Amino acid sequence: MPTTPISQAPYPAGADADNVPADLQALAEWASTRVGMSFADAAARNAAIPDVDARPGMLAWLDTPGSLTIRTASAWRTVWSALAWTDIALATGYSLYGTTPQAALDSGNFIVLRGGVQKSSAGTQIIGNSVIGSIPSSLGNPLSGDYPIAMQWLGSVSAGRVYVAPNREITYVGPDVGWISLNGIRIPLNT
Repeated sequence: MPTTPISQAPYPAGADADNVPADLQALAEWASTRVGMSFADAAARNAAIPDVDARPGMLAWLDTPGSLTIRTASAWRTVWSALAWTDIALATGYSLYGTTPQAALDSGNFIVLRGGVQKSSAGTQIIGNSVIGSIPSSLGNPLSGDYPIAMQWLGSVSAGRVYVAPNREITYVGPDVGWISLNGIRIPLNT
């Protein structure tokens, strides 16, 4: 049976014996490995598609945790997943500014942050080089380093950052300010 040049879809040729059930089965088997599939979770996907039958490029939606996975040459990888946010443990003397400071694991490769931080006492500023909180250990080990942030505008000061330490502590680095934003910080995992 010949196949199409791009995706190798099987189709009957004029010289092939007439066998509609076998032709449809061959086409259905080919198509089933190239369409998005849906499963309750990774265990159900793995039971339905053993490693020996898995083909690179297969897509599978997992209802739990709500993620899209793709098969590589050797494993299933998460392409997209609904984020499960966890509160960041703020250091003593700090509280939320606007929205609760939180962290989540994004696609199994990055820790993402959101929310705002201010001092708990009204009118008190966050002092530069202060530890403001910690990333939950359940999210993995972040790559330590400096990450730019948004912060209160103070005229001549235009930039601040946070430093994420190997022990997951988040330190504000910059001039004394009233608040900082963690929105948009994307920290690679240290693998």
